[in-house]
Amino acid sequence: MGFGDKLRRLAGWFCLGLVAIFCLMGYYFGNIRFAPLAGGFMILAAVALIEREEEQAEHNAIHPGTDSGIR
Repeated sequence: MGFGDKLRRLAGWFCLGLVAIFCLMGYYFGNIRFAPLAGGFMILAAVALIEREEEQAEHNAIHPGTDSGIR
């Protein structure tokens, strides 16, 4: 895992923390106005924390180990 991946995961956990804070503030103050903020940070956290697969190169049906013998 590279530095970029660690930074992305840290940002995702930070966004989840903000979601928890806004939900608790909305519950404590009895105010629904914190819900859009919490929802936005929830989306950001999901984008940051979803694991991405490594990209695979396209082969285009050409095997690099074959030698046609034609030069």
